[in-house]
Amino acid sequence: MDRRERFIHLVIEALGKARELKTFALDPESKAKAAGLMERVQKSQKTMKALNQASASNGKGLDKATLDSALDRLIETMDGVNRELDALLAKAKK
Repeated sequence: MDRRERFIHLVIEALGKARELKTFALDPESKAKAAGLMERVQKSQKTMKALNQASASNGKGLDKATLDSALDRLIETMDGVNRELDALLAKAKK
């Protein structure tokens, strides 16, 4: 799986977890944390869109090393978001 596919997979996973969280009665702190995590997901999606546009622009896009580095950072962010969502789900299911 390439970096872009990995990122998309992580975003879809996060959105599914967020949907599941909505089915629970969360305490205010957990709700706020979930909202903050979803803001990170949306920001990461916008960044990915900008990267895609920059890498495709007139053949003068980002070089591969820069693009790969940015994608790696986005993947790390989404991995962290998914870990935090997992923790919130575990707390909500108790």
